[in-house]
Amino acid sequence: MNTISKSFAAAALAAFALAFTGCSSYSEIARWRSTTPINDGEVPIASFVTQNFSYKLLWCIPLSTGLPWTEGMEDIKDEFNVKFFADKATIDNNLVSLNHAMDLVGSRRISQLKVTEDDSKAWSLFFINRHEVRTSCLILDPEPSKKVRMAND
Repeated sequence: MNTISKSFAAAALAAFALAFTGCSSYSEIARWRSTTPINDGEVPIASFVTQNFSYKLLWCIPLSTGLPWTEGMEDIKDEFNVKFFADKATIDNNLVSLNHAMDLVGSRRISQLKVTEDDSKAWSLFFINRHEVRTSCLILDPEPSKKVRMAND
């Protein structure tokens, strides 16, 4: 192959990789001042959701992955945040993102934690596998309500 063909092949591969990975990571904190209690008087102050994708060739060779959200002060992060030839889409990494969200909100109490993992064949001929890890929960008021404390006494 000549130099022009090699350059074109490299550019085409890079364009395919960018289109292939897309937004591989998404995290959001939705804050509100709720007065509606849940779980015997607990008051949620925010909801949290994060999802990360990883792609593997032939179910075993990591191609790309979304990176867990662990820095920044923004409440919504939906961007091209990808690492190539790695697999960072794990429950542990999503829980690291949850810890970061709890630090931003100022609470270490959660409720209704849901974690799901999904494997699917992303493209034709089943050569590429997509793995998704999604975590969501409600972040509770850092101080339990008086009603809950009185019920427990």
